[in-house]
Amino acid sequence: MSAQSLKNYREYYPLHHFVFYPVSLVLLLVSLFQVFININHNESFVMIWSAISAVVVLMIVLSFMLRQHYALGLQDRLIINEFKFRYFVLSGNRLENQTYHFSDSQIFALRFSEDEDLIELINKTIENDWSSSQIKQNIKNWKADNKRI
Repeated sequence: MSAQSLKNYREYYPLHHFVFYPVSLVLLLVSLFQVFININHNESFVMIWSAISAVVVLMIVLSFMLRQHYALGLQDRLIINEFKFRYFVLSGNRLENQTYHFSDSQIFALRFSEDEDLIELINKTIENDWSSSQIKQNIKNWKADNKRI
């Protein structure tokens, strides 16, 4: 496995991203094609293929929502609590006692920084009110997060 960086930190789940979704999209395209070629010829085929198209769309949307929603919600909570603990260990202060309140996306970006750079990066984020992408671009030593969902 190559070292994680800004350019390669996204992950894919092969069965989901490269099998389920492509097959579902092909099925959707076939069903929509059948709707359009039968639109003037056979009303019952149009209804059947329209229903199949609707079911496929619903299946795609629900699978995406359910797969992501619960796992990412839990992961977000874990990342925030882990970050708060990491900040406390490094600084001796609670993150909640800061006058600057970090957004979740800022915390998610800051987690990629190694411990020796984290406090400095936090201070620069407070001074400049950096967005998550600005934080990621200013990380000197990238700390891989290989356990993401």
